[in-house]
Amino acid sequence: MPTPTQVVWYKRDLRVGDHRPLATAAERGPVLPLYVAEPSITAGDDYHPRHWTLTREALIELRARLAKRGQPLVVRRGEMPGVLDAIREQVGPIRLWAHEETGNQRTYERDLRVRDWAEEQGVPFTEVPSRGV
Repeated sequence: MPTPTQVVWYKRDLRVGDHRPLATAAERGPVLPLYVAEPSITAGDDYHPRHWTLTREALIELRARLAKRGQPLVVRRGEMPGVLDAIREQVGPIRLWAHEETGNQRTYERDLRVRDWAEEQGVPFTEVPSRGV
């Protein structure tokens, strides 16, 4: 069985240094860093256009830092976990990594959907605590 691609799902913590999911994934096999712009999240009342401006700037920096490591950032627009289905079609077996996120009700429900999807699909999914909350 081929080594699964280690998909590191970037939610809000758009860093390379001190990023435990990225570091741990890199020890296990080839890494595919992934950021998904989700319309259901950005459509919320608590999401201002400035959020996207800041996120875009952070993604540019993240892309440059990951490129130096030979890990090109994949950015997709769509909904999770549907984007993961498309990634699996492209790369084959995956293992999913992410930081646990303290967000709002929409992100909480999205994370539950991704967890359920991973379990149903037999995709190992590890969420690493990122804060003491």
